[in-house]
Amino acid sequence: MGAARIDTATGTQLLDRAVAVLRLLGDVGQAGATVAEISESLHLTQSTAHRIVTALERHTLIDREQATKRYRLGLALFAMGAAAADGTGLRRLARPAVLRLSAETGDTTFLMARAGFNAVCVDRQEGTYIIDTLTGHIGGQIPMGVGPASQAILAFLPTSEAEIIIETNAPLYSRYANLTPAGIRAALPIIREQGYALDDGSLVAGISALAIPILPRGRDAIASLALNMTSARLTADRIASLLAMLRQEVKQLEDSLNPLEGVHGTMRGSLR
Repeated sequence: MGAARIDTATGTQLLDRAVAVLRLLGDVGQAGATVAEISESLHLTQSTAHRIVTALERHTLIDREQATKRYRLGLALFAMGAAAADGTGLRRLARPAVLRLSAETGDTTFLMARAGFNAVCVDRQEGTYIIDTLTGHIGGQIPMGVGPASQAILAFLPTSEAEIIIETNAPLYSRYANLTPAGIRAALPIIREQGYALDDGSLVAGISALAIPILPRGRDAIASLALNMTSARLTADRIASLLAMLRQEVKQLEDSLNPLEGVHGTMRGSLR
């Protein structure tokens, strides 16, 4: 019995370390990392790091470039991520909306969904005007509370749950300009009242965003639909027309997610 407990504990430790390796490789992106760099970053022995990357490579979760010996995330993870992203059918249902919004506005459209304490980019489509974004790519994630897309979701979660998320992510907010736990808390009631979240360039200079939560009847916010653009393009006159387009697409999505429901939730405030 004692030996079995030791094996279980060791297995759990190795799993935690393997996940840490995957997260590290996700953070470094295309630059990749060598076994030595992985070992140093995660405070692992070289032998342990080598054992973990060998197992991950065997399962095609990571790839090694032969010339540089650097490891990067593998395509198997991308395939699993794509399957997870569409596990509820949300990405498939929202894809036409994402395409229409980018085509009609010329701006970058995002479909963001909650994943624990983070918001994950489930889908995105660039418009005519290409800009840099915080999430970067499909599968990219940001802490909940960062940016309008995640705040639109956060505002429509139960207050106690939203508070736990803010408290947990509080140490991460200092990485972003003009973002504090107090500021996020103050913004949530406003977002709930008006039904959308707006950033006029305070988070990333020169980049603005507008987001509306997706609220299936009887459920908390599961995702949001957002438009990102240069701040010069988000004029006061344009906000109304962009909101109208977003609202129309979100309503159709909510109808698709609730095929037997003809009435929508009342939490959206003035969103309708």
